[in-house]
Amino acid sequence: MNTRIIISISIWLSVILALGIFRAHAGVFILAFIAYFAQLELYQMFEKSGLKPMKQVGLICGAILMFGSFYLGDIGNDIFLISFLFITLLITGLDVQEGRFKSLLPTLFGFIYIPYLLHFIIKIYHLNIQEGYSADSGVFLSFWVVIIAINTDIGGYIFGKLFGKTKLSIISPKKTLEGAIGGIFFAAVIGVILVLAFGDLTPSQLGPWKAFLIIIPLSFVSIASDLIESAFKRQAGQKDSGSMIPGLGGIFDLSDSIILTAPLAYLLFKFFIF
Repeated sequence: MNTRIIISISIWLSVILALGIFRAHAGVFILAFIAYFAQLELYQMFEKSGLKPMKQVGLICGAILMFGSFYLGDIGNDIFLISFLFITLLITGLDVQEGRFKSLLPTLFGFIYIPYLLHFIIKIYHLNIQEGYSADSGVFLSFWVVIIAINTDIGGYIFGKLFGKTKLSIISPKKTLEGAIGGIFFAAVIGVILVLAFGDLTPSQLGPWKAFLIIIPLSFVSIASDLIESAFKRQAGQKDSGSMIPGLGGIFDLSDSIILTAPLAYLLFKFFIF
């Protein structure tokens, strides 16, 4: 437990320090790092389930998407998607054996589920800029979404340990309904406090009440995102997605709750804030 706490604090301090010094550039590199290794761990779990994802193709395309969407914007997204479709169609055309679909489909899924969904964090940053706010405001808003997802998980763990009795899902037996409710409450408190504390970086339309109303669905979805990763691990017969982080498991374990939260946050900001 001590190792887990020390590692967690070290990671958070490193991320905050990097964002403070290098701003958005640090953010995109951190996000690309997370997407790369989470996608790799997902592919490795697919392999344990008997599938054969084309790891190199999926990982390279994922990296192109993350950096292209930040530095090239929507043009980078369009170029990437056209290239990815061309590559997958070409590979499929060269090898139409039955076994190819054991490669193509998991490769596509791994790309779409991790880097594509995570890149909506970058789209939130660009959306904020397009609405006339500063780059620092964009970094804050993107990081705020990550904070909500992570703190739903942290709150769920704390409240689950203290009050958990009712099982939430057979997919993850340790998760409880009481923990989930506590996690949502914990994330809401943290999220509203951040909006109040960093009002100069928060879009004027995102007041405390709107922040609270946005946090609730984000927290629900982050729990679902966590459960999906648990299902992948259960299918592969693994406790953790990897062993890259001592005491915490893999990168996918650390970022699973962000994956579905990112696109929902983008949609909520786009239609209800901006």
